[in-house]
Amino acid sequence: MNLKRILFLWLHLSFLSIFTDCLSLWAADQENTEFRVMSFNIRNSHARDWEARKGLVYEVIRDYAPDVLGLQEANSFHLKELSNEFPQYGKVGEGSMGGSKGQHSAILFLEERFKLTDSGSFWLSENPTQPSKSWRSAHHRICTWVELLGRKTDRTLYIYNTHMDDGSREARENGSRMIMEHIQGKVQAAPFVFMGDFNAREDSEALKIIKGNSEARQNLGIQMVDSFRVLYPDRENVGTYNGFTGQSDGSKIDYIMVRPSMKVIEASILQTSREGRYPSDHFPVTALIRIQ
Repeated sequence: MNLKRILFLWLHLSFLSIFTDCLSLWAADQENTEFRVMSFNIRNSHARDWEARKGLVYEVIRDYAPDVLGLQEANSFHLKELSNEFPQYGKVGEGSMGGSKGQHSAILFLEERFKLTDSGSFWLSENPTQPSKSWRSAHHRICTWVELLGRKTDRTLYIYNTHMDDGSREARENGSRMIMEHIQGKVQAAPFVFMGDFNAREDSEALKIIKGNSEARQNLGIQMVDSFRVLYPDRENVGTYNGFTGQSDGSKIDYIMVRPSMKVIEASILQTSREGRYPSDHFPVTALIRIQ
């Protein structure tokens, strides 16, 4: 074999090696910047059916293995059992009645992927720093947020989770404005996710405020999109409240909202059931998201 042939083969193999290494690094970077989010209204434990349902709740969480999990209607009793079942998750949240009392809009996150750098909660009311309600709200409603730092990417990610009022449209609209104003002041250019049970239809004013296309008030300069509708803009039968019937022809009221610049890889409304039994009266929603 002549020298030119040997040199050609050596250069060819070197190029293939470098190309393969680059592909591996690219794939690793893609994986590190992708994360799965789940929003799950698990129905409060005072309904006294938790023991019959919790196995299915655990199954859904285990099967879809979210990196970040937003819960609604979670009582301290729920959170204690979930922490025992899933010790790999860190947990942030405060009860809607203060401390451990009332329902939590808790956020769970995989500690091997994220480091908690900041967090907080505020009430959707005219007195956001203490347990309270306003605007004819039927219940005390709270929003919890976290600032997470990716352990491998060194990138900051913000997560907001809430459960808006089911009895007052005014409360939902004012609550939406409060949360978006908080996001505008806290997040700036960083990627963020805003999820929860909004108790608001897709065409409601509350959703328009969150999306940044409300005409009732000057927009705040932050726009959001529904991760599910990014992939399925025309899909019908997307109701997320099922009342333990499994029906999906109602309104979509559970959401995972993201910045338009964030890439939605997958999105689902999970209709898991076993022998006609459902884990909750809401279908959980999930999305696989990539930070661009």
